Amino acid sequence: MRKVKTKVSECDLWISEENVNRNSGFVAFKRRIDEQIQLLDLDVCVDEDDLLPFYRMGESETFVLGALGCSVGM
Repeated sequence: MRKVKTKVSECDLWISEENVNRNSGFVAFKRRIDEQIQLLDLDVCVDEDDLLPFYRMGESETFVLGALGCSVGM
C-alpha cells in the first residue's frame, strides 16, 4: 500500500473550526470580562447568554461590568 503525503497550507490551519472558536471576538470579550471580575475579586457569575447581547451591541468591558453591578474605576 502506498502512502500519500498531503501538504496542508498554513492558512488552512488558521481557519480550522477549533482555532476560529478559540480566537473569536466573543471568546476574547468574555475572557476580558472574566479577567476583570477576577482582578476586582468579585463574586459574580456571568453566563455567555448574558454577555452576548452586550457583545453584539459593541459595548465596552467597563460598560458591561457596570451593567452587572460591579463598581469599576475609569
